[in-house]
Amino acid sequence: MIYADLHIHIGQSLDGRAVKITAAKSLSLPNIIETAQEVKGLSLIGVVDAQSPGVRRDLTALLSAGVLHPHSGGGYTTGKLTLIPGTEIELKAGTGSAHFLAFFPALEQLERYARRLSPYVKNLQLSSQRAYLAVPDWLEIVQETGGIWLPAHAFTPHKGIYGNCCRRLAEVLPVLPQALEIGLSADRSMALSVSELQGVQLFSNSDAHSLPNIAREYNALRLGDNSFQGLEDLFAGRAGEITGNYGLPPIVGKYHRTYCLVCEQVVEEEPPRLTCPRCGSSKVVMGVLDRLRVIADRIPPDDFRYHYQVPLSQLPGIGPKTYAHLLKAFGTEMAVLHDAPEGDLARAGGEKAAYWIMKARSGELNFSPGGGGIFGHVKM
Repeated sequence: MIYADLHIHIGQSLDGRAVKITAAKSLSLPNIIETAQEVKGLSLIGVVDAQSPGVRRDLTALLSAGVLHPHSGGGYTTGKLTLIPGTEIELKAGTGSAHFLAFFPALEQLERYARRLSPYVKNLQLSSQRAYLAVPDWLEIVQETGGIWLPAHAFTPHKGIYGNCCRRLAEVLPVLPQALEIGLSADRSMALSVSELQGVQLFSNSDAHSLPNIAREYNALRLGDNSFQGLEDLFAGRAGEITGNYGLPPIVGKYHRTYCLVCEQVVEEEPPRLTCPRCGSSKVVMGVLDRLRVIADRIPPDDFRYHYQVPLSQLPGIGPKTYAHLLKAFGTEMAVLHDAPEGDLARAGGEKAAYWIMKARSGELNFSPGGGGIFGHVKM
């Protein structure tokens, strides 16, 4: 089983220059590699700011130092971890702007992509830059430089293609994507209420802006090869399978429900809500659930591959000391969340921690809803 998180940002490159301005400075490439492998227990990661000259220099330095090694199938390995270099870009599409992700097999292709893209962005060093070119032109650049692509956090009102740009992808894209990132405020069932996504590979990723948030959402994959080629084959449906998505329950997502900017409260009435039921204002941030109720065109088929899971450190009863005891006992968060028996959890972290981990594992937690950029939380 390969656990994969394909949307991790860089806070700054090792020369001290900012990359993702809203991300933690500690989110450097060496720290990401260590956290993903040693703490989280991931096998495959996508670093989505590798178009940045500073990040490319960091990759080159880690290769020269023997920390990373080229994989014959594309990507870079260290221990049991494979790193796929990628990029996040903002493009105008339909009625708004959307974020897209692209991944490349090696620095050579990534550098070709960066050269092709540089005339269309203001500052290639920074993450998620707006590119002043049409979506078909960007897709052509990705294809010609050997990359694969997908829409990022597709349903969110902030730069999500469904949430911000269109009702159907065919309205704004020249081709249907092979894969799509669901985002933190939706799950597989919600996504599959849009019929054009039947057959599209659906990923859940963390969009991590800090080290602790790596793998707050992730995927369980079966791949022919833990490499760029294996990921490309999965995208294309040639080989491999997404056996599970592990992510926050949509209700916890910070854009799950409509949020009134006047009342400064999440709307909890039956969706869809396009105005505030309290004050009647149309000054709202549209929730993902509300948006999907508007654009859905079918009752989604049964799909049991999405597992609601809260990050270990965010569960009740697990403070820093208990968290440290659990990692010392079981090695990684994946081992704690998926494999450790209840009795062993209780001995390592106490009865309360074991209780909440098992509740999370069995999907029995209750939550308050999120909206308007504010996350919900686990109810005690």
